[in-house]
Amino acid sequence: MAATDKKDYYATLGVKKTATADDVRKAFRKLARKYHPDVNPGDKKSEEKFKELSEANEVLSDPKKRKVYDQLGFYSDNIDPKAAEAYANSGGGPGGNPFGGGGNPFGGYSPGGQQHVEFDLRDFDFGGAQQQGGRGSFRDIFSGMFSGGGVAQEPANATGADAEYTVQVPFWEAIRGGEMKLNIQRPSSMGRMTPEPVSFRIKAGTRDGQRIRLAGKGNPGIRGGAPGDLYIIVHIAEHPVFHRDADDISLMLPILPWEAALGAKVEVPTIDGRAMLRIPPGTQSGQKLRMREKGVPSATRPGVTGDQIVEIRIVVPEIPNVEAKELWHKLEKMHPEDPRTELWSKI
Repeated sequence: MAATDKKDYYATLGVKKTATADDVRKAFRKLARKYHPDVNPGDKKSEEKFKELSEANEVLSDPKKRKVYDQLGFYSDNIDPKAAEAYANSGGGPGGNPFGGGGNPFGGYSPGGQQHVEFDLRDFDFGGAQQQGGRGSFRDIFSGMFSGGGVAQEPANATGADAEYTVQVPFWEAIRGGEMKLNIQRPSSMGRMTPEPVSFRIKAGTRDGQRIRLAGKGNPGIRGGAPGDLYIIVHIAEHPVFHRDADDISLMLPILPWEAALGAKVEVPTIDGRAMLRIPPGTQSGQKLRMREKGVPSATRPGVTGDQIVEIRIVVPEIPNVEAKELWHKLEKMHPEDPRTELWSKI
């Protein structure tokens, strides 16, 4: 990653500088669901916003990267954390120019002389610089300033950092499982985001928020080191009828007044098709009935299946004619009790 422009990652994610790592993750997941390219196909603004969110999350969710960012006001993978800390301790501040100050480490005259040299961070290549014209990397510059002029080398065979990616999974795909493909947006050595196709499998019964680990699919290693891991964070799309809570399925079931009063057997939709449900006599609106093992087969507990919770909603039909209206009046006379009496007694 090579992001040297001054960007307010905290503002991008809408969190305070005192936010915990968990706060950062929650903020990113919430915004990622809104701006994800899969949710906004063809929307360039959403795509750019998602890239900004991913960049901010990558830095702020990593304690080491976040420390460097807080010290300098920006972050690059080529920055030596020790050099950044030394610069901050020497009086530099977030967003400050590490090339200013009391003297010019590159041979220019000190402030007050007849000549001076001004340095702009944009004049330096922060990724792959040594392969482009022989200019030193930002880390090399820092090393020269804080380690007696020697050039620090990246540790050999260092494992790459892990990466996270949030993906929206269709409701039925999470229930039944299947193969999914997506393009991971990765930062190149020049700081640009480039797509990389990745395939992974969704297990039947995968839950919302579950993390899927793809070994060796994270950020590349350093100087021959192994790549890190990629963690896919699953966000399951909503369904218009079924609501999922872990391995349980719930739904709202409308019934008629006489079905509630007299009891009935009615057909109920489940994720496996239609099933019969017995409505006990005297069932009240809002009452919940449980259908055993009509939920989701667990992805983590083999042989275990959740339940389906049916919440009753009594629907009063329209009165089609005078005869029906008279029948309702007869029922009214047969039940003179006031169901609101208990309510008033508690006020």
